[in-house]
Amino acid sequence: MSKDPTEKMTEEKRHESRSTQLQNYRVEIKLVGEPIYQFRVVDVSSKGAGLLVNESSRFLKKIEVGQVVDADFISPQGSNPSGLYQAEIRHITQADESRYKGLRLVGIRIREKLIQA
Repeated sequence: MSKDPTEKMTEEKRHESRSTQLQNYRVEIKLVGEPIYQFRVVDVSSKGAGLLVNESSRFLKKIEVGQVVDADFISPQGSNPSGLYQAEIRHITQADESRYKGLRLVGIRIREKLIQA
């Protein structure tokens, strides 16, 4: 029996579980010639994170999947990741929960920690 193509896929594709119980976890991203963008982090692991971005944000027009950015993770609890990392934009999707109406979820993969002077 074949699967219905409209059926929602629930299989988890992540190799590592993510923490979703975050308080005031933020990330700042600076693009050349742009202001610093700051976003709320909704889930995080040592390899990636999900960022909430307003659909009308200019940031969404400046990024694309596969682009590498410098991301400064700000963790009030001091948990990792914390600090400046090189990260890759992995996906830009419509946030599917009603409490995130009008927002996009930007998934990033953490590539490496950057040395800060």
